[in-house]
Amino acid sequence: MVGRVETKKKLFGEDWIKKNGLLRPFNLTYDAVDSTKKRRRAPKSTIYSEDDELSAFRRKQLISSARDLQRNFSVAGWAIRKHLDYVASYNFQVKTSDNDFNKKLEALFAWWSLPANCDAAGKHSLSRFVRLAEQSRTIDGDVLVLLLKDGRMQAVESDRISDPSQTNTSLPGGGAQVNGVRIDASGRATEYAICRRVAGSGTTQFDRWVSSEFAFLLGYFDRFDQVRGVSRMAAAINAFQDLYEGISYALAKAKVSQLFGLITYRDAPDSIGIYSQSDAPTDEIRYDVNFGAGPFHLDLDDGDKAEILESKTPSVEFQEFTKIMIASAIKSLDIPFSFYDESFTNYSGARQALLQYEQSVRAKRDDLIELLDRITSWKIAQWVGAGILELPAEMRVTEVPWEWVPIGMPWIDPQREIAADALAIKAGVRSRQQICKERGLDFFDIADQLGNEKEYLEARGLPSDPSLMTSASKSISGQADGNEIQDDENKDEQAKERK
Repeated sequence: MVGRVETKKKLFGEDWIKKNGLLRPFNLTYDAVDSTKKRRRAPKSTIYSEDDELSAFRRKQLISSARDLQRNFSVAGWAIRKHLDYVASYNFQVKTSDNDFNKKLEALFAWWSLPANCDAAGKHSLSRFVRLAEQSRTIDGDVLVLLLKDGRMQAVESDRISDPSQTNTSLPGGGAQVNGVRIDASGRATEYAICRRVAGSGTTQFDRWVSSEFAFLLGYFDRFDQVRGVSRMAAAINAFQDLYEGISYALAKAKVSQLFGLITYRDAPDSIGIYSQSDAPTDEIRYDVNFGAGPFHLDLDDGDKAEILESKTPSVEFQEFTKIMIASAIKSLDIPFSFYDESFTNYSGARQALLQYEQSVRAKRDDLIELLDRITSWKIAQWVGAGILELPAEMRVTEVPWEWVPIGMPWIDPQREIAADALAIKAGVRSRQQICKERGLDFFDIADQLGNEKEYLEARGLPSDPSLMTSASKSISGQADGNEIQDDENKDEQAKERK
């Protein structure tokens, strides 16, 4: 070990070695940034912080690998987008007893959410800003959101949070400087080092330190002492890369297999003849075959035989193993395999997978809701201070109730799920507000809309009672249930055959 370190010092210089964190033990790293063939090693007794495990230099390697997969491997890109579909979409709902104030504040937020009003770069609406922020922390590990004095926001990508020294050092008073973040003795972030990109060079240059007072670091954290976030894809980057390479090789093999050949047999020592255009005399050509002219028939002499070379590729074993690898890789984002292959299971299995996935995304949504709540309180305080928004009587800024509700997913089977919801309401174990919230809807908005529809229909002498449609819906549902039961039975049989 000492010999290796001394060799590197002589080759690169001690300052460069320290800067890139290469004086640490060689087993101290993430597998995703380890290029050695033998990835698995016995654990050591020394325990390092997560930020020492992933130095500034190796952090950039990890970010680069994850971004490359997103750009070039469709399965990895799909997994990220599917993760964002479930985690990063929200509706804003104000919850005061003053409906007029609720509508005004919601309208004000809808106006501010436009790209020119909320984004310092003027490119992204609030919904897209939040989605890109979640994408950045999923791929890069974290992203810094700055709340600017002019009332807009600015996002700083992970690789731009870096100080010039790129080393983790202690500071007076018990604090520390870790991967571009200054923390106090209690571990609270006080400042962030912001860099700007140098156009055309692929590098960054230190710009300034910013206070954490109006900054929010959105990241994935797994340890209390962790300062910088780490990508959720880190554990699956090697699997995704192996999949990408394996599928590329299988595709290359499949292409080669299309260039088939013709095997001939003979009993005599003489050659069968020439199979392609040539200058040979006509009487020497026993079989003139043009493989590019489509189907052909060979009328062979006695004792001659012809066979076509073919390769069954990709093999069934390779296809099954690829599915296992994909299932393992997308688990880094907690995505069920049935999302990737919709035919993998029946309704019951798909429903169970969705319920478990919904549980896993709650913590991820909570992080984004925390960011959105911080933005909301900041904007309300600005609008009230500027006289743009007037609060209801005897209400302070900190007392305004609101909620960021995740946009729900459509029903997998509306007939069954709506019936189950109705039974839950009738049994008194669930409320209408709970059920609507799961779908990203506001019960009170729906009640207002239904009331307006009823008045409109009655004013024109049209039936407004939904029970009039009961007989028709029962007839349709009976037919649908029969089809769905048969479909589930068919999928169960297919699952048994796969096993």
